[in-house]
Amino acid sequence: MDKITLHRQLTDLGLERIEYLEKSVYRIDIYNGATSVAYPLTLKTLTSEHGNTTVHFHDADFEGNTFVPLQVRRAALDKLIELEQLCNGSTGKSLEDANNGSMAQDIGEMKKLGNEMKHMKTNSELLEIDLIPDPIQ
Repeated sequence: MDKITLHRQLTDLGLERIEYLEKSVYRIDIYNGATSVAYPLTLKTLTSEHGNTTVHFHDADFEGNTFVPLQVRRAALDKLIELEQLCNGSTGKSLEDANNGSMAQDIGEMKKLGNEMKHMKTNSELLEIDLIPDPIQ
């Protein structure tokens, strides 16, 4: 995704850019309603020499190495999932609107899931390499 479009989408979702060079750092406050405390979550992006910008979701973290309640971490994860879907061009539903009882929401997700499952090992293949297969659901 190009840098300008990504920046606009991130700021529209409430993130504030706090550093800017080839690497940008965005920050969003995740609030804990029970304590009325805000926990700043930072997210880094990197723009290549070709102009493509990549978001480093795996590096997202809270500033200050302080204790972050589990509810806040969950809210941050939900926000990161929403951002990742946006960056990947997903036109899917929000977490609240999603039908979470289904494995896939549309035909595109079904195809993607099928491709992922194609590469999974069977129970007998797992046993051959001394791994324990998932229990029967």
